[in-house]
Amino acid sequence: MKYLGWIDKLYDTYENCISEVGKRRTDKKIPLLPVGHSTQNAQIEVVIDIEGNFRRARILEKEEQVTIIPVTEDSASRGNGNFPHALCDKFIYVAGDYLEYVQNEKSEDYFNKYIEQLEDWCSSMHKNKKVCAVFDYLKKKKLIKDLVEQKILTCDESGNLKKDIKLGTVSQIDAFIRFKVEDTENPSSETAVWLDNEIYKSYIEYYLNKEKGTELCYIKGVSIPYSEKHPSKVRNSGDKAKLISANDESGFTYRGRFSDKKQAVIVSYEVSQKAHNALRWLIDIQGYRFGNPKDGEEVIVAWGTNNQKVPPLLADTDDIFGEEEDSLIIVSTQKEYAQRLNKAIAGYGCELDTNADIVIMGLNSATTGRLSITYYKELKGPDFLNRIEKWHNTCSWRHCYKRILDGTDEKGKNKYKTIEFIGAPAPKEIVRAAFGVERNEKLEVDDKLIKSTIERLLPCIIDGARLPYDIVNSAVNRASNPISMNYFNWEKTLSIACSLLKKYRNDKFKKEEWDMALDENQNDRSYLFGRLLAIAQEIEAWAISITGEKRDTNAERLMHQFKLHPYKTWGIITNKLRPYIARLGGKNILVELMTKVNSRISFEDFTSLKSLEDSYILGYYCQRQVFIDEKNRRIADKNEKKLENIN
Repeated sequence: MKYLGWIDKLYDTYENCISEVGKRRTDKKIPLLPVGHSTQNAQIEVVIDIEGNFRRARILEKEEQVTIIPVTEDSASRGNGNFPHALCDKFIYVAGDYLEYVQNEKSEDYFNKYIEQLEDWCSSMHKNKKVCAVFDYLKKKKLIKDLVEQKILTCDESGNLKKDIKLGTVSQIDAFIRFKVEDTENPSSETAVWLDNEIYKSYIEYYLNKEKGTELCYIKGVSIPYSEKHPSKVRNSGDKAKLISANDESGFTYRGRFSDKKQAVIVSYEVSQKAHNALRWLIDIQGYRFGNPKDGEEVIVAWGTNNQKVPPLLADTDDIFGEEEDSLIIVSTQKEYAQRLNKAIAGYGCELDTNADIVIMGLNSATTGRLSITYYKELKGPDFLNRIEKWHNTCSWRHCYKRILDGTDEKGKNKYKTIEFIGAPAPKEIVRAAFGVERNEKLEVDDKLIKSTIERLLPCIIDGARLPYDIVNSAVNRASNPISMNYFNWEKTLSIACSLLKKYRNDKFKKEEWDMALDENQNDRSYLFGRLLAIAQEIEAWAISITGEKRDTNAERLMHQFKLHPYKTWGIITNKLRPYIARLGGKNILVELMTKVNSRISFEDFTSLKSLEDSYILGYYCQRQVFIDEKNRRIADKNEKKLENIN
């Protein structure tokens, strides 16, 4: 069934990556979860011995709280009902003495159901001795007593647990407990029950043998135990939204379509578990997240179904070059850039051959309970690489806004440096450049706007769709207003606007290509006006630097007006330039250049009342960059001469 292709691909991915199941990762990411397992943040870790005797306990730091736990189908999606997890859980389930410390009449029912369930596992043919040790300890009903004596928990004068004591963000009475079991006869064995492969295997065999009802699985095409409650926590451990859900039998879910939820789709428990665990794992290790998790974050992930390495989908070009030995070398021409990009893409091509299946998937939730697939595409390896290469080629420009880690200062704090790179900007930076509002010296964008714009940019990368003009126009307009933001943000917006404009015109006119270098033979009216603006800015900036002034030039202040009314505004700018030209004195090469560029514009074009096209920003950027490069070259020559004199 075509609409279930995504779950089929995820199931295949899980099967192809079976060696990664439960395997610890060096980057502290969650491993690929076994079937019947989920994750939970634990606040307290209890250590017991193999005989079921308490040893010690400790409160967990935030960064070590994520815990893999065995779950039942009901407990994985529990709300307020009494559905205990199989091994690790909250106090109300695992502490037999809960009622002695917290006034809750229902706590006994919770504990009884939990301990019966655990006993059933421990008495089955798939039991595990460490799980049995946990059972032996918990049936003594003294967990909270031990933790109070260890001063992990705090009681008031009447002997009840204080509700206002928090372990992180959770009240101590609602803390989640995980266990370690120390086996003195086998000291090299894994003590953490949440990382023990033997316990994973034990639970999977135990739980799958308990499944009884069978139906035809739409994915595997065989009649096997099916699932009615599919996993949540796809995007993060607090995510309640589900991709497959049909629990509204009395509402509007089936009205006019089905009389029973099985008529819509049936997915087996095993397939559902493997597909959801694979998706969760992929999102964690290589997904892109946008927005606040509390409000429903947008997630986009691309992967190879055989766990092949794929180029980063929503990163800038520098990240594709990032693992090359010469990643810090700056290329200066379009040809060099294309050669380097081809080399980087070819590196991925070794793994992504014509048989490689690549899947790109976007997820978002409109409500807290339902997760939608907002984008889905399956491609073959070479096709995927070609589309990524085209995006980075047609959207390339010279940027100098990226900050990377550069060691630490004397106080141990991270230091960052700004690097220059040629390539396509990351989509997230495109959104900031086009729609960002400057706050605390950073460009910030509303979560909903960033998510919706990323969704619109994704087809431009994957499907080769034309860049939406409103994004291009917004970036150009913001770059045309340099006094509205600080220099760093404006410089970033300017180069990204040039990237987008180049990409847009390339897509629209097919043959049109704008070079990153200054084109002195270009006779486009807007391009030439852009050059004039850059020259006027350079003359004034040079003149005021002589007197040590630091302020915006008239060209910068009038840039937006210049775009709308070039003829009228150019007259104002040239009038204001006269005292600065006089200050520079003599025969100035910038004035000569200005006259030369001016002479290339015909009288009709020059006096036309038409506003400038967006291409003016390219002429402005390229001419301005020539001045910046010349200045940097003079500084470098000067420093070189100083070193020669010292030596």
